[in-house]
Amino acid sequence: MKTDALNRRLRFAPPNPQVSRLVLTDLDYLVFEAINRHGPLPTHYLFEFVKDRRRDYARFQNRLTEFYNGDSAGAYLTRPPQQFAGFEARYQHLVYDLTARAKGVLAERGTLARFSPRRVEPFLHQLMQACVGASLELAARADGLRYISREEILTNRKCPAATRDLANPLALPVHLVGAQKAITPDDVFGLQGFDDKGDWFRFFALEIDRNTESIERRDPTQNAFGRKIVGYLDILNRQTFREHFGIPNLSVLTVTTNAVHAANIIEFLARQHPGRHAGRFLFACEPAFGSNWRVPKTVLAPLITQPWTGVNGRRLISEP
Repeated sequence: MKTDALNRRLRFAPPNPQVSRLVLTDLDYLVFEAINRHGPLPTHYLFEFVKDRRRDYARFQNRLTEFYNGDSAGAYLTRPPQQFAGFEARYQHLVYDLTARAKGVLAERGTLARFSPRRVEPFLHQLMQACVGASLELAARADGLRYISREEILTNRKCPAATRDLANPLALPVHLVGAQKAITPDDVFGLQGFDDKGDWFRFFALEIDRNTESIERRDPTQNAFGRKIVGYLDILNRQTFREHFGIPNLSVLTVTTNAVHAANIIEFLARQHPGRHAGRFLFACEPAFGSNWRVPKTVLAPLITQPWTGVNGRRLISEP
């Protein structure tokens, strides 16, 4: 094992197998499934998925290290190297993703998500999306709500088979003049709750915006976040989501990195005269993923427990 001058293990060191054979438990599979469902996640987020049954955090860290080091057959987890480029890389929680071997054991178990996030976006975008998605699931559970994953939405009998068979089932068709033919949210999910009227369901398209593209551009062929806003307005006007996903409603949630940028997007939205759909767009900020990014220190529970901001003011995403 590689160590530094003080004989401490190097967190940036490559895998170093220590055991001849790793035996997986049900809790280990829960960890793999969480990563498969959301994307690369830090240690303390993964612990939240199993803490009710595995309370020793230090032992949990060691277990993840074992999966990273692997055994004679290889590793189950990888540590994406991009995480070590951050300014606080030495002082933040390690981030893990699945290897092909881990996906293989999930497939054998029958729990490999068919519609898990594609690893095509830049690492920071993947990490922000995974942390936001996992936070929504964990915080919803803690708040007494049921989290409905994209997998459950796309495999539900109400979702058309034609949607599931698409190369990218998340791509919602739009009918606008120009080259833009579809809007692809970073994720879709739902929440189920209960009130004095009975069960309710709310569904969401999630957008992760690290403020890396302009809101408006003179050239309509270039990427701009404002084009997504206009596309979503078309989707809401035509209620395309009903035919495409088989869901009864849709709101658009955008998580960005600073309040000023969020305010600029809200101003752009107001200029589009969204009418009755104005309340379907809500915005939240998470500065941890800004230019001087770091892994969030805690689960982002306020995404469920605190109001989001929109054209018509602030409200919880669980409110109608």
